[in-house]
Amino acid sequence: MNDILKVIVYGGLFAVPFLTLYVANDYFFPYITGKNFAFRIITEIVFVSWGVLCLLDAKYRPKFSLIFSSFSIFLIVMFFANLFGQHPQSSFWSNFERMDGYVTLVHVFLYMVVLGSVLTTKKAWGYFLNATLVAATITALYGMAQYSGVIEGFEGRRIESYLGNAAYFSIYMFFHIFIAFWMLVESKTNLHRIIYALMAVMFTYALMNSGTRGTVLGFGVGLAVMVTYIMLFGSKYKEFRRYAIGAFIVLILGAGTLILGKDTDFIQDNPNLARVANIDLGNDLRVRGTIWGMAWEGVKERPLLGYGQGNFNYVFNEKYKPFLFDQEQWFDRAHNIFMDWLIAGGFLGLIAYLSIFAACVYYIFVAPLLKKGEDQFTVLERGVLLGILAGYFTHNLVVFDNIVSYLFFALILALIHSRVGIRLPKIDSFKMDRQLVVQFVAPVAAVVVVALIYTMHVPNMNAAKDIIDGYRAATPADKLAAFRVATERGSFAKQELAEQVAQQAMGVVRDPNVSEEIRGQYVALAESELRQLAIDKPGDARIHVFIGSFYRAIGDLEAATTHMNIARDLSPKKQSIISQQAIIAYSQGNIPLARDLFKEALDLDTRNNEAREFYAAMLFLNGEGEEAKKLVTNEIQLNRFALNDFLINTVNQAGDFLFMIELYKARIDQNPENEQDWASLAFLYNQAGDTASAVETLREAGRKIPKFTLSANCIADNIEAGREPQLGCQ
Repeated sequence: MNDILKVIVYGGLFAVPFLTLYVANDYFFPYITGKNFAFRIITEIVFVSWGVLCLLDAKYRPKFSLIFSSFSIFLIVMFFANLFGQHPQSSFWSNFERMDGYVTLVHVFLYMVVLGSVLTTKKAWGYFLNATLVAATITALYGMAQYSGVIEGFEGRRIESYLGNAAYFSIYMFFHIFIAFWMLVESKTNLHRIIYALMAVMFTYALMNSGTRGTVLGFGVGLAVMVTYIMLFGSKYKEFRRYAIGAFIVLILGAGTLILGKDTDFIQDNPNLARVANIDLGNDLRVRGTIWGMAWEGVKERPLLGYGQGNFNYVFNEKYKPFLFDQEQWFDRAHNIFMDWLIAGGFLGLIAYLSIFAACVYYIFVAPLLKKGEDQFTVLERGVLLGILAGYFTHNLVVFDNIVSYLFFALILALIHSRVGIRLPKIDSFKMDRQLVVQFVAPVAAVVVVALIYTMHVPNMNAAKDIIDGYRAATPADKLAAFRVATERGSFAKQELAEQVAQQAMGVVRDPNVSEEIRGQYVALAESELRQLAIDKPGDARIHVFIGSFYRAIGDLEAATTHMNIARDLSPKKQSIISQQAIIAYSQGNIPLARDLFKEALDLDTRNNEAREFYAAMLFLNGEGEEAKKLVTNEIQLNRFALNDFLINTVNQAGDFLFMIELYKARIDQNPENEQDWASLAFLYNQAGDTASAVETLREAGRKIPKFTLSANCIADNIEAGREPQLGCQ
């Protein structure tokens, strides 16, 4: 029995690092859902097996450390924060896109506890860390193959590899750079050190070409902390101290090269290096700072336990600042470790989270200073661990956590815990009859695991697969059947499912090839799911925007107005919602209301050129063309007006040929190869009675567009001769 349990536990633990390579193409969000479901299932199997093993063999039982206790307290605080938060279901279960939430936190904790209890020797940790380095090497090589163009469709893009997201890939590389450093300082042979050094270089190259600036900055900080610590305290390690000094010099030179040489062709011709070198702290932090300010306003309303995990969107919508009109419209994270946990768990949650870092720093940095004989870690090991923690913390100041960062943060916590944890005599001395464990506890544990998997994961996994089956289905009827099955699974991704069904319905109602019966069934299913979603998740502006858009697409403008007004009440200053209200008003024929709404959107931030263009269009439709033309104050705005077909149509309806001429001239300046624009400009000149300009426009078009020469000259000849312009012309 012991041997079987050990195979399960060790096999599961060693399988987790290789989940990075797993892409579930048959699941919705294939880079995320497959990894997360697999991690949760493996963790549950491993944890229950480990629990039984602990009853049979005391050496595998958990130890106590401040890391264990601080993480436990964090889980307790977050349980109540989520329970009493804005929308508990989102907090506990998250969705397919993120797969975050309290369930993930619990699994990460269980993974850390088992890892820190089972791997108790340097040899065992060496095997495990080498395994994760193998997985990272495969991931990095695949990513570099994408970047170099060996894999078609990716060349020159930010590296994503098997993670599907450059930010997720970058933090994965970050951790493995330092894991390679750890193995380098642990190794006793030069060949192994060279291999680990080369791995670190490869991972660094891959990290830089992920173009994730926050992680690159975190890597720089982590490296600086690591080498500085070794330089200051590594007097017994003269060789590594020299390496640290060299690395410090290289770091300074590298940072200086990026800063001073950022305008050179070498850097600017590399999109990812340029992305890092061109960091504009003023502008970048202004956007982030605005979001953090909104978050802080929310924190002041719920300072103790916050809103629960996954509920920042409520704060973002309610406190929305018009300055963000050209940014992502539905932020679900504050993108800052302090603000994210303040929103999720209030000050209690943030303090509990930071206490995990404090416990690590105590064991690595403070304890050796207070207790001179402290020898759980060498100076080199402490330097690497401090570098990881400092870099990871810096990364999280502008980027949020995901399953990848959680896993490897848990790995580092487990590594520290395995060294500093204290065995508790009461736990070690506890005994249970072996027969009772084998004949009763183990079978019950097996049943519990199967029940957990079947009830917690299988329905959600099936729903994620159903969505993809729906997209792959050959006919609208088959698609509908797949989506209907998905909605009946009872999964935690109700919002994503409702949105997917609604999107399908909006496409189907515009397709004349689909029967009326099938269209009606799509609309009925989508309407049912959306209405239930609005009941289950009240106060979410995004849901009502989606419902309003759905009703507008199917022609129910009254219902569209109702839900868009609700969304507006929930997010009063979001221009995208105001613009949706304006579009609905226009569809209802209420031009004055549409005009006023677009003006309101523009007044909230006059940089909003889209609102400017549509406000101008409504002015033209309302007979206020002169007011509309006053909105053009520079060449950029004129060029945008010229490319807006809807606006040009309204100017045409208003009969303002002179302004149309001005717009088409700007349009041609931006794309002189479009022969239809030249023909339209000539037509406008002719309509305005300026035949000379019409002829000259056509002649010039013929010279610039060879394939248009014959037609252009033919039309020009007809105009000069007073004939019908198109007479005899191809």
